[in-house]
Amino acid sequence: MAIAPMNLQPSGARLCFDGFELDEVDARLTCQGQSVPIPPRPFAVLCALARRPGYLVTKGDLLDAVWGHRFVTESVLKSAISDLRVALQDDPKQPRYIETVSRRGYRFIVPLESTSAPQRHADDDAGKPDHPTLVALTALCRRDAGLADLIRMVAATLEREQLAIEH
Repeated sequence: MAIAPMNLQPSGARLCFDGFELDEVDARLTCQGQSVPIPPRPFAVLCALARRPGYLVTKGDLLDAVWGHRFVTESVLKSAISDLRVALQDDPKQPRYIETVSRRGYRFIVPLESTSAPQRHADDDAGKPDHPTLVALTALCRRDAGLADLIRMVAATLEREQLAIEH
């Protein structure tokens, strides 16, 4: 598999996988509607990995994305991954969610069931993240995570602008 593109910035999307919903905007992880407690740094690591499903995200990229340019050792990342595995009930020897790529980084290996911007209006069909056009464009860009993220961000921006015009 390829190495993830460097852009690990928050997308503001809700990412759903295997009964979990990862909501970056509300900083919340839920499993089948129940809140899953997770500390802030491991949550940020999960967000960075989940934004690049199937791609290797290097240790350096994760350390930069989550801890910024602070001097920290890789042990903080290892601890965050361990916390994530506990929260997700993931086994490092037979991973379902986070795969370790020895000496290089980690890969989020579960396919995303859906990726959407937070919905604001149930009756606003054009702005819905599950609008057929958005779904088709995202599916076409599945191999290019950066382009898929760009499409989601544009859709979310258009939805916010539409809501601002309505109010």
